[in-house]
Amino acid sequence: MSVRERVAETGRTLARVALGRSLLLGTAAGLAVAAVAWPIARTFAFSPVGTFVLGLVAVASVSWWCYRRLRGPGFTVPAVSLWIEEHLPSLGYALVTGVEDGSPASLERSIAGVDWSPAARAATRKALVGPGIAAVAAAALFAVSIAFAPAVSRLADRVTSGARASAGALDVTVRVVPPTYTRRRAESLRNPPVIRALVGSEIRVSVAGNDSVALNAGDAPLAADAPFRVAAQPTALRVRSGANSRLIAIDPVLDSTPVVRLRDPVRDTVLSSPVGAFTLGADLRDDLGIGRASFEYIVSSGSGESFSFASGTIGDRRLGGLQTGTLSGMLTLSTLDLKPGDFVHVRAVAYDLRDDTAFARGASETRTIRIARAGEFDSVAVEAATPPEAEKAVLSQRMLINLAEALVRRRRSLDRTTFSDESRGIARDQARLRKQVGDIVFSRLGDDPSGEHFHGDGHQHEGQELRPALTPDELLKAAENASAAAVGRVLDFEGDETPVVAVNRPLLEAYHFMWDAGRELEQASPERALPAMYRALEAIQRARAAERLYLRSRPPRAVVDVDRARLQGREKGTPAAREPRSPATGVARAVLARFARVVSLARTDPAAAADSLLLLRIDLLGSLTPAAAAAAAAAGAAADAAVALRNGGDASASLALVRRSLGLPVAASDSLPRWSGSR
Repeated sequence: MSVRERVAETGRTLARVALGRSLLLGTAAGLAVAAVAWPIARTFAFSPVGTFVLGLVAVASVSWWCYRRLRGPGFTVPAVSLWIEEHLPSLGYALVTGVEDGSPASLERSIAGVDWSPAARAATRKALVGPGIAAVAAAALFAVSIAFAPAVSRLADRVTSGARASAGALDVTVRVVPPTYTRRRAESLRNPPVIRALVGSEIRVSVAGNDSVALNAGDAPLAADAPFRVAAQPTALRVRSGANSRLIAIDPVLDSTPVVRLRDPVRDTVLSSPVGAFTLGADLRDDLGIGRASFEYIVSSGSGESFSFASGTIGDRRLGGLQTGTLSGMLTLSTLDLKPGDFVHVRAVAYDLRDDTAFARGASETRTIRIARAGEFDSVAVEAATPPEAEKAVLSQRMLINLAEALVRRRRSLDRTTFSDESRGIARDQARLRKQVGDIVFSRLGDDPSGEHFHGDGHQHEGQELRPALTPDELLKAAENASAAAVGRVLDFEGDETPVVAVNRPLLEAYHFMWDAGRELEQASPERALPAMYRALEAIQRARAAERLYLRSRPPRAVVDVDRARLQGREKGTPAAREPRSPATGVARAVLARFARVVSLARTDPAAAADSLLLLRIDLLGSLTPAAAAAAAAAGAAADAAVALRNGGDASASLALVRRSLGLPVAASDSLPRWSGSR
């Protein structure tokens, strides 16, 4: 290994030493920061994750800063050689000269036997021992901080409680114990302005540093050591200790009933015989948990005034408090002893974990399975007919006209080959449509669309021979004669009595004009084909207007009463005199006046204003004097304003939101006249 390579290896070692020293210093700094922040986080109930994140940030920052300072210009070969010369003065700068390019070989041989590794090891020990001791000391400090954090937190609580007591405020701790069936943990809240608790929860109140506590729920006094049970109505819980008091709003949270959606069967069913089986399926959901679920069925039999009922359950399942789940089962009709005319009503039912099953039960929609009565399917019901085939031809012919018009407009931008190809493509579509019109003519006379085996009306009259089918040429000739008759010429195809011509004259005209249009399109002349295409569309529209279908069934009932929707109908009978609507109620005005007094009180006594806001919030949630949405928004903003007033913060934004939610809706009108469209 040459001298230059040895110096480069020493430089890499020094770089690793500098990195290790930086990491040790950063670790020591991060542990010290965490040791200071841990008691603070425990005292103010912060998450411990934030302490670890703060420590990691300190480790990264200090390590990077120290490494940049130690690294300096870099561990290059000249810099490392100068460092070695500094620790071995006997070299006399021979090493610095030897690592330069073009140095004499004799000089390199003279310093090849020099060993500077002891100096490097000594520098490594000196660089790492101090930061290592600092890191161990910081770790010990962090361990001590974790051990004594609860004591520091209790000391801070005593100091804070004493300060609050001297300032006339109470340090209230509220323990909320949810009902047993919810399987939720109890929680402790400190000085809460609002408590949202499930109905049936137990609330216990304690005041730090004071054993004489008086409680009032509304106007009713409570024993200080007895738990307060949350009712279904919002309540104001007032805590008194000596001359100080605090108001806490209790917002009850109702346990919702389970939500059940029946998945199978998807619709009501009528069966001709009581055989077969139905797959049952349902989806279940609840906010706290579902206890059990099952399918219920009721069989009703009889007629007139004599009915009998039988009920049962299928697929009973215990869910054990799951918030979501599914239910499945099988309903076998043969086991129900059904008779013609019987009804089977099926639904899914789920139960909460609550004890009061009357309010803990949720049910799905009901499906009905009916067994048809004897002879019920003997009658014939005629449904409304589908639109005639001519309706489809109108749409297709209009589409072809649009394509031909677009092709004419793009003629100058297309070359001759492309223009001809597109024109012939429209001609092929026109030929297919022409064939469909010809098929309609044949199918109306009872023959198959090909027209090869037409037999008239299906039987032979006395002394009359069966009429042969029309060939495509004959159909074209009939179409030409039909179009000629439209301009006053005489028919020459067996007279006017021809059934094809007499019944389907408009369609035959359309057939003829489609033939002319297709011929012009084949010759790449769409502008000459458009008049024939227009006349074919007019003929199809005449055929469409001439057809009227009279069904012997009752027409469907109109879904929308058009006259009534347009306010054009007539009132039946004599309506009573309409009374004018009263202006804003006195209750709403009283609420606004009450809020105005709260705002005035906030300037002089913020604590009393906070209590008044909480009382106003309870009244809003209990009576819902304004609209429900407005009351909910005002109640939420009132809680935020009360917290801000008690903590000495700015409650202007929350108070403004309360006022906007309580106010009547503003009617805005435009002073400018409507646009008339005249000039």
